[in-house]
Amino acid sequence: MSTAEHNNVTKLETQNLDALVELQRSKFREEGEVTYAKRVDRLKRLKAMIVDNKKEFATTTKREFNDARSYEFSLFSEFASKVEAIEYSIKNLKDWMKSERRKTNKPMNFLGGRSEVRYFPKGVVGIISPWNLPFGLTVSPLTSALAAGNRALLKPSEYVPETAALFAKVVPKYFSTDEVAVVTGGQDISQQFAELPFDHLLFTGSTHVGAKVMQAASKNLVPLTLELGGKSPVIIGRSAKLDLAGTRLTFGKLLNGGQLCLSPDYVIVPKELEEKLIARVMHEAQSMYPNITGNTDYAGVFNENHLARLQNYIDDAVAKGAKLTIIGNENFRVSKDNRRMPLHILQNVNEDMLVMHEEIFGPILPIMTYSDIAEVPDMIEPRRNPLAMYYFGKDKSEQEYLLSHVQSGGVCINDITLHYIQEDLPFGGVGASGMGAYHGPEGFKNMSHARAIYSQTMIDVLPIIGARPPFGEKFRKRINKILGAI
Repeated sequence: MSTAEHNNVTKLETQNLDALVELQRSKFREEGEVTYAKRVDRLKRLKAMIVDNKKEFATTTKREFNDARSYEFSLFSEFASKVEAIEYSIKNLKDWMKSERRKTNKPMNFLGGRSEVRYFPKGVVGIISPWNLPFGLTVSPLTSALAAGNRALLKPSEYVPETAALFAKVVPKYFSTDEVAVVTGGQDISQQFAELPFDHLLFTGSTHVGAKVMQAASKNLVPLTLELGGKSPVIIGRSAKLDLAGTRLTFGKLLNGGQLCLSPDYVIVPKELEEKLIARVMHEAQSMYPNITGNTDYAGVFNENHLARLQNYIDDAVAKGAKLTIIGNENFRVSKDNRRMPLHILQNVNEDMLVMHEEIFGPILPIMTYSDIAEVPDMIEPRRNPLAMYYFGKDKSEQEYLLSHVQSGGVCINDITLHYIQEDLPFGGVGASGMGAYHGPEGFKNMSHARAIYSQTMIDVLPIIGARPPFGEKFRKRINKILGAI
């Protein structure tokens, strides 16, 4: 990006953010409830923005990953899947917008009273997106916001300034400022952004930062969707097909170098299957990525700070008795110029190790073992409420036991992360892994206000049931019928 372009972008960093919110809100009020045609038009413009600029965004993101990111992964995860999500929303939007008839209580239901729920836009939605999927995790919630008839302010992560600047350059070509606008800048701007009087705020990031966002939003009682992370476990049942489990586990763990909120964090496997599973993971890792250095299919760790954090987890675990296996045919050494970190497997882990407390977000895979499936919920409990739970196995009773005893945002059975791309399923966390959901109908409803509407009949119902003073025997009988004699 040229100096002139960068200077134009930085103007957004110092603008009056409150005025920007008020501009969008005033246009929202002026427009009234957004029509189906207008929503479809905005979604089509969003799709055009993705298709027209995919190469520039993918190239920019790759560069911000120190050129250590798969171009093909970016094209699928951040662009193709988002186009499919937009198309899905357009296809189903008319049905989502229909009012829902609800039951009306007696006797009003006999006399023409009508109850319904209509989904109205909330107004102005703020979206704070992360660095790991900076395009996709901006566009995905924006799709839900626009489908619901809202206007939106976007705040891309300060850790990907080039991508943020590109958003600020591209978005105005497809949307007016009062429809969708981009705010760039550092942590101070992010803090100000979280404190703005939005009608809804969606944040994707760490649990630690999510707590700060929630506190900031509370100043204006802004409703939140928090998409956090946590330590998502993979449970291997004795009925699992180990070859299949090993393949899918390895693929899921190494997607984007393990830097996904849904990345499998640790594995719980029957003790007698531990070595067989590790052998399969080693085979698959070497098959998918025969070389690490310079491999364009393999994503590197995002920056030096994250690399140092991961190395600290490893050093701490080894010092406390963990067995370390590095998978690859190269001697790996951490350096700022070599951030493609091969898969590190840790065995004999325990609760004293940092790696079992913090979300890993990188290519480290701790292994825990169990004797009986009944032990597993207690093993997960210290890392409760993960964003996802993964189970491999054919035992339905075991599967149902885990579903009923382990709470998680979502579940994927016999695969990793694929529940995320099912647009008709809600995506969201629970407890420490987040609140609220988006994607598909849940995204539409989450970013809409479910307004209760009761239409009363022209017949005056209350005197019929004696519910106007002076209250008499008729009304008392009605109360006694409901509550019992007083």
